[in-house]
Amino acid sequence: MQVPETDIVWPYSLLKVSENKSTSRTGIPIGSAYELIGVDGSSDGGLKPFPGFREMHRFRMANASVFPIAGLNPYAGLRHRTRVIDFWSFSVIAGANKRVWGFVYVAKRPNDMTPGSETCDSTFDLMMDYYAPQGGVSSWSSIVLQEAMSDAGVLGTDDSKNNSVMSVETTGRMLYIFRRGVAPVSVFFKYATSPSVLTTPIINESAGPGKKSTVGMYQQGTPAVDTDFPATTSATEGHISASFPDPTSAANAPGSVVFCRLDPAVTAAGTAISNIGTGNQFDAGTYSLAVQFEDSRSGRKSQFSQSVEFTFTGTSTKKLFVDGIYDSSKFDVVNIYRSVRTQNAAGAYTGGIMQLEARVTLSSYDVATLPMRTAATLPSGGDIKYFRYAYQLKDSALVMQDVFLDRAAFYETMPKGGAGALLDGTMLVGNISEEPGDLTGTGETRWSSSTETSVEMFTAKGQYQPPSVGDAVTCFRRCGQMMVGLTRSGVQYYDKSSGFVKVVPAHQGFGAVGPYAACSVGPVVYYLNYRGLKAAFPDGKLDDVQSIDDLVMDEWYSGTTGAQELTKVSIAFDSATLCMYVLNPTRRTAVQMWFSTGVVSELRDQMFSKVTQGWWEDDDGQLVPRALFLMNAPYPDVVTNTSFGPAVFMPCRTEGDKKYPETGVSEPIYMFDSDSLHALGASSIKVTTPGSMPTYFSDSCIFGSLNVQEVTNVAGTQNPATTSSANASRMIGTWIYTNRSDSKGATDSKHLIVDATTTRILVASTTLTDSYSISIDPVYFKWVGHPLRMSEDANEEFVVKQPSSIGCVFTDVQSTTGKAPEWLLWNALLYRNNDTDPYMYSKPTDREGSIVKTSLSTGDSAVWASFDKHGILGQWITPGIEIYLSNVRYRLIGAQVKGRMLPTDRTRRTY
Repeated sequence: MQVPETDIVWPYSLLKVSENKSTSRTGIPIGSAYELIGVDGSSDGGLKPFPGFREMHRFRMANASVFPIAGLNPYAGLRHRTRVIDFWSFSVIAGANKRVWGFVYVAKRPNDMTPGSETCDSTFDLMMDYYAPQGGVSSWSSIVLQEAMSDAGVLGTDDSKNNSVMSVETTGRMLYIFRRGVAPVSVFFKYATSPSVLTTPIINESAGPGKKSTVGMYQQGTPAVDTDFPATTSATEGHISASFPDPTSAANAPGSVVFCRLDPAVTAAGTAISNIGTGNQFDAGTYSLAVQFEDSRSGRKSQFSQSVEFTFTGTSTKKLFVDGIYDSSKFDVVNIYRSVRTQNAAGAYTGGIMQLEARVTLSSYDVATLPMRTAATLPSGGDIKYFRYAYQLKDSALVMQDVFLDRAAFYETMPKGGAGALLDGTMLVGNISEEPGDLTGTGETRWSSSTETSVEMFTAKGQYQPPSVGDAVTCFRRCGQMMVGLTRSGVQYYDKSSGFVKVVPAHQGFGAVGPYAACSVGPVVYYLNYRGLKAAFPDGKLDDVQSIDDLVMDEWYSGTTGAQELTKVSIAFDSATLCMYVLNPTRRTAVQMWFSTGVVSELRDQMFSKVTQGWWEDDDGQLVPRALFLMNAPYPDVVTNTSFGPAVFMPCRTEGDKKYPETGVSEPIYMFDSDSLHALGASSIKVTTPGSMPTYFSDSCIFGSLNVQEVTNVAGTQNPATTSSANASRMIGTWIYTNRSDSKGATDSKHLIVDATTTRILVASTTLTDSYSISIDPVYFKWVGHPLRMSEDANEEFVVKQPSSIGCVFTDVQSTTGKAPEWLLWNALLYRNNDTDPYMYSKPTDREGSIVKTSLSTGDSAVWASFDKHGILGQWITPGIEIYLSNVRYRLIGAQVKGRMLPTDRTRRTY
């Protein structure tokens, strides 16, 4: 294109700008940015640093007291070398209104790092940390839910498998933990009002109604026949042991009963039946009897028992009562059902119509023991209790009672699925398999009975078979009034507006990449597909969120391991900041989508392994849903600071939201939460190489050594940033950035902190020197704009640009004297075409070419960053600004690039 050789300024206004990675860098339109990294997108008016993360919780696995198999706690004294594989947040109610919240997590036991006999431990424990009222004061506790689990491809620690499907769901009072191929675990928090304490959570490792209750009529004789209950017990009179199996044993039903008839003139043997005096006298005939146990505290129910036919003849009447045994930790109510006298109605068909005789609170009818035969024994101890109750209603009153309408047979346990969700009182379970490592299931989804209040009651009728065999739901997410089930190849809509579950498959070919790569924001479900981010709506519409398509397709889903990388992506929405996070732990990157402004940005150098939406108790005592991030040590085997532990973090709402802000700093601008020095001069540090390198096991148990360097004070005696062991532990997993001031074109470097104690900082590096000042854990801030062009005219593509310098406009620049880096520098970048790394790199200099120490200052840049004599030539050149300074507040308002425009058919070249 023929254009005159012209000096030109390319302006970039950053008052309202968003990242656009829907295409490659060369395709970014004017007004957008190719990269916004480390930016607080909650408001417009310029780019300011992201406020960082606040520490919320350190896992307490070392505090759990009971490990039935191991005996001793394997994490005692070794929490700092533990890795948390996965975690979920929960919140339930205990008692009438006591809130219990916390975390369910999978912990990998520490490896044995004894020199010469190092051993990788592939044992896992399912654990829980919960915050609950204890004697009027809330505190943290820790318990073991399932001990000594093996991987079997379920926990997803081996990159070659990545078959992890686990989920946690609550019903208000009950907590359910789903894991594919394993019976769900249920947890109930029982609250005692006197004294006002929370008892140990009640754990059921095979959630479900259990076996049908053992029921029968009282019998005597040889052969045994139905007979009246005796007035005294003897070797041949009274209950037998087989009638009352131990209800606390998993092999037995959680409750059993014996129906007993009694001559009204006789007093039954054993403890007096408290309501026998008002009991109904039944006419001779046939009746059907049954029971169902229930827990009024949690809503759980047992199986509906087999019905027992009660028949007697003659002209005399009989009273009827029930003797029973039950597990009081699981049930506190028994629902007693019977039919009317079949001779008064439709005969045998009437026996199948079971009506509620009474809903009995068991504690009101508890007895110390039951009348047994002389040689018979009765289970006792623990939570075992007994009761006796006499039937009260006449048939005329019974017909006005509720009728049992559901199927009498339910599965003993809930389905062995890894994806669970509650839809309007019905529990959905997907990704079902009979064995943990079995991937050959049909892909069906099952749901609990729509007519039962207990979500543990599953029948063969409530299930959906997908059109594509094996296309199992990996996760459920709420979508308005519906529930969306996301599979690897499509979407399934679950609707219960009619009272029964209806399933509609949709969007075949637009599945989700993994079990955690989805979240609900309002009525919309956002999830990650292999080609980008999608949005599913309640009306069935599917939208393409294009802003990160290029990032997903060309970076995350590239190479032979791209599919494995995407399965690790997790997504969560933070309601306090109205920001959705898409975390890729493999790339140490989190994409941020700010719903209040429409801004898209990124975070880099993130050592988190998962993000999920969970609960946090705000300052006013209310629980707030937040985006919660899981952080482990980069190399747990290398950590020596016993104050460290895997932790949960959440985004700071403002820069003053830190829990442990650095003392004396009014601008705590850094990524994580530690009261330690974040800016150190070259004269205050010493870098050395230790005589031996630490060893570690990789995630796949491959043994190796790690190249490290030590950072200390100049004397080499202590940590230069803190003398506190707790604060030093919070440095683990953060980064050290060098601030070079020796050459304007020299690139800075970053180094990962793998251990920190009161005596030294250990970094995974071989190139760190003590010649430059450093910033510890800064917010990595970066803006990369659109390619240099004056308009969207197609002719611009044939114009050669030659940028020579970059200047910036900052406002609101503040720092605390003595707490900020000694060199307040910003760095200029130039990218050529779609190259990954900058082609040129420069720092602001004065006219003599010396780097200006405080180039980051309020106002238009007094000094610019120049790119040698002729800069760079090309059609597709993109400018950028990079800053990594701790404890410095600023707002980047705009940038300008100065240079020349040249024609492409120019005969004389300057390069």
